[in-house]
Amino acid sequence: MEATRHAAPVRRTFLACALALLAGACTTWPGAQRDADLIVVGAGIAGLAAALEAADAGARVVVLDANSVGGGHAVLAGGFSLVGTPLQAQKGYHDDPEVAIRDILAWGENADPWWVRRYVEGSRREVHDWLVARGVTFAMILPSAEDSVPRFHFPRGAAASAVLPMLREALGREPIAFAWNHEATRLLLGRGRVTGVVARDLRSGRMLTLRAPAVVIATGGFESNDQLVRTHWPTGQAVPQPLYVGSGEFATGGGLALATAAGAALTRLDRQLVYVTGMRNPRDPTGRRGLLVQNAAAIMVDQAGRRFVNEAAPSKAIESLVLSRSPPSYWLVFDAASRSQLMIRGGPWLDARTIAAEIMPDPALVKQADSLEARAGAAGLPPAAFAATVARYNESLAQGRDADFARFGPNVAGRLPPPLATPPYYAIELHPMTRKSMGGIAIDHDARALDEQQRPVPGLYAAGEATGVAGINGSHGGAGTFLGPSLLIGRIAGRTAAADVAPVAGAPPPVLPPAADPADARELAERIGAPRAGYWHFAQLHRLVLARNETCSTCHDESFPPAPATTRAQQLAQVRSCSRCH
Repeated sequence: MEATRHAAPVRRTFLACALALLAGACTTWPGAQRDADLIVVGAGIAGLAAALEAADAGARVVVLDANSVGGGHAVLAGGFSLVGTPLQAQKGYHDDPEVAIRDILAWGENADPWWVRRYVEGSRREVHDWLVARGVTFAMILPSAEDSVPRFHFPRGAAASAVLPMLREALGREPIAFAWNHEATRLLLGRGRVTGVVARDLRSGRMLTLRAPAVVIATGGFESNDQLVRTHWPTGQAVPQPLYVGSGEFATGGGLALATAAGAALTRLDRQLVYVTGMRNPRDPTGRRGLLVQNAAAIMVDQAGRRFVNEAAPSKAIESLVLSRSPPSYWLVFDAASRSQLMIRGGPWLDARTIAAEIMPDPALVKQADSLEARAGAAGLPPAAFAATVARYNESLAQGRDADFARFGPNVAGRLPPPLATPPYYAIELHPMTRKSMGGIAIDHDARALDEQQRPVPGLYAAGEATGVAGINGSHGGAGTFLGPSLLIGRIAGRTAAADVAPVAGAPPPVLPPAADPADARELAERIGAPRAGYWHFAQLHRLVLARNETCSTCHDESFPPAPATTRAQQLAQVRSCSRCH
């Protein structure tokens, strides 16, 4: 049964709109009841940007998110591609918008040129400066294969330290209200336009109906949805087996279903960024999720025990090659001397201790031996061929020239990698792993959702990875070209929606029913044992608490007691603890 709406705010909203109508300032939206001016579905970087931008324009905003907290997948991400920043100037990097545009178009191969230019020309003022004004500090720039000038900027603390200030600001703004643990199930339609959202409280099952003349879909990508991924797998490529999932828990494509039911078109769904560095996550009971594994000093060998690629080649070259092979898997081989360069990411529980204790000793994940022949046998590789491969590689290092794949040599900058000569030897079999969507809801240049005839769907807007970041990446994801564009498109969507609906001046802030959180007095270990709808984040973080032998006071205090964060003050206090995991 739908939640009962609060009658007093509705009456006040109706009165305010009626007065505004007499003054000629009310929107032409046909509905009399309006719970908010704008509903944003998704509280990731795009959704938060849309909410803040719309609130700046005077709109009352409700943000729905299926998770218990905001930030989305962005809190696990890295950096931003930015052009013409003070940090670039400080480091002596002379960047230019036209150069950046050429770089992104060349890397993506079929990126949308209008959106590429829009992002490049706006990245300094509308992304960098906007974040800096909220206290974000960009501390580092890393070079990347696609950039002729280094422009991959990292905030101090990676992307989480850029997203959390946005979340804190939104939580502190009265015109913005949040409904956590709410999954949007359908859009309301009336008189040829979108008029609101119906959502389900995942914890209680209660349904919530919210009416507004504008809805922004910012639900992220669809790379955690096996069916969508496989249905839209690029033509001419076989779907890998296994194919691990490396995207966010809530990147299920739910926003795409909402949009198409309202008449919106989808585009470029076959443009998917698939990493080829995936290893099974041993803590995932479903066996679907993967971890990202890298070692810059390792070599890559195929099932015949032979190198097949320049291991230092650009990521898109390696990904394209691996995905074209049968099988699309390989072994990452390194020794004790290069063990320190092993990086495994993809779960907040990962650190040096858990990698050493849980992953490295697990023979199902890592093959280890004191001789090359034994290591080859453990991995099922032909011992003679594998030994010959390692011997040739080490000989090439001694000569300073990789005649097979040009990984190193007189014309290649950088230090030589170490030889594979120090036992024990390690091998990890790696597979493709879904990561990011580069297609989604079709939008115009103002972030309005479009139908199959390229006409705006009245009342519907979209931003972020739900749009495939507007085709900015083409067919190959770049370094930092997801976060920055998602933020920019979110701002554009919020700005456009607020202008289209003409917020009523002086209208009261949105009012939501109290959060539903059934009392549960069971022991913590029991509560996080079995999956429960609406408690994914709760279970994830409290498993870490138990594993680290921490106490409630690690995150909780008088401002945020050990109970659901239901008030704005408690939610702001909750955000302070995010950096313990992210």
